[in-house]
Amino acid sequence: MRGSHGKRISELDADWYIDGSVDGNQTQYINHSCDPNADAFVIGGSLFIFALREIAPGEEITVDYLNSFEQDQSVCQCRTASCRQRIIQKAA
Repeated sequence: MRGSHGKRISELDADWYIDGSVDGNQTQYINHSCDPNADAFVIGGSLFIFALREIAPGEEITVDYLNSFEQDQSVCQCRTASCRQRIIQKAA
């Protein structure tokens, strides 16, 4: 889904997706970073978010969208030292 706040889709498999903009789904609050503090895994058909390090209270939760199902070439705005300038790079 693409809306005024961007895409809010998490892929579970080739047929099932979670739309973070529907019914108060909390995935809408997870943003991209080239140096994320969390990672997303699909286990048994459910999406789980695991911290990669301690996350401070009030700190934004971020994951790297590099492995997204789309080849989105949006400009990255994470401002980390390892920023690759694009949210997802095209496959070579």
